Amino acid sequence: MAQPPDNVTSSIDRREGSLVVVGTGIQWAGQTTLAARRAIEAADAVLFAVADAGTVSWLRSLRADAVSLRYGASDGPPRRDIYRRMVDDILAEVRRGARVCAVFYGHPGVFSTPAHDAIRRARDEGFSARMLPGVSFLDCLVADLGIDPGHEGFLAYEATDFLIRRRPFAIHTPLVLSQIALIGNPHVFEPRARGRIQRGLAVLGEVLCDSYPISHEAIVYDASTHPIEPPRIVRQRLCDLHDAPVSDVSTLYVPPVGPAPVDRVIWERLMADDEGRSAHAVA
Repeated sequence: MAQPPDNVTSSIDRREGSLVVVGTGIQWAGQTTLAARRAIEAADAVLFAVADAGTVSWLRSLRADAVSLRYGASDGPPRRDIYRRMVDDILAEVRRGARVCAVFYGHPGVFSTPAHDAIRRARDEGFSARMLPGVSFLDCLVADLGIDPGHEGFLAYEATDFLIRRRPFAIHTPLVLSQIALIGNPHVFEPRARGRIQRGLAVLGEVLCDSYPISHEAIVYDASTHPIEPPRIVRQRLCDLHDAPVSDVSTLYVPPVGPAPVDRVIWERLMADDEGRSAHAVA
C-alpha cells in the first residue's frame, strides 16, 4: 500500500483515521496542485464532490476506487441537509481507521461548507485533519479580469448573505458577489427556474443602484473549467441585472466608480519628515 505524505500521517497521540481535504482547482488536472494529487494517490479512501464529468473521469484515472459524495436534485432536500450528509459519509470512513482524502471543486475552503465542517468534526473527535489550499474562482477572476487586489483591494461576499445582512461596501472599492444565480434559493440550482433567478437578480440590482449610478456597468463572470475554453465575461448594466445570463457558478464583479479619495490629513502625517514637514505630494 502506498505511504501517505508526511503531512497526512496521523500523530501517535491521535486516533488512527485521518482526513485531508483538497481541491481540484477550477480547471481540473491543470490547476490541481502537486500536493493535492499526492494526497489523492496516497489515501486509503477518496471521496469527491466536483463540478463536471470531465473532472470525475480525470479523478478516477488517478483513483479508480474514488467514490462520489451523495448530492441532490433541485427538488430534493435543502443544501444544508445535503452538506450534512456529505460530512457524515466522510466521517464514517475516517472513523473506520482510513486515511481519507475528500476532494472538492476549486479551492476546498472557498464556498465549501462540507469541507470545513468535515475538518471541524474530525478534529473534535480526535482525528488528524487538515486542508490543502487550491485554485479558486477568485484566483481565476483576478487573472481573467486583470484585477490587482494590491492596488485597490476588493470586497467579496456571497450574494444572498450580502443582501440579507446588508454587508458594507464602498463604490470606490471593487466588489465581488458570488453565487448570484442562487439568491434566496436554499436548494440546488435549477436553470429552468428563471422567474426565481430573475427575482433575485432584480433585488440585487436595486440594492446596488441605491449606491452606484444606474448605468454603471458590471461583469457577470464564469471561470473556464477547460484550458481550451475562454472564461465567460458578460458586461451588464446594473439597471438591467435582472436580464443577465447566469449559470450556477456565475459571479458578479462590480468595478469601482473611480479611485477612492485620499485622506490628506493622514497622508501628511505619513509622509512628514522627522521635523513634521511634508516630504511628498499626494499621489
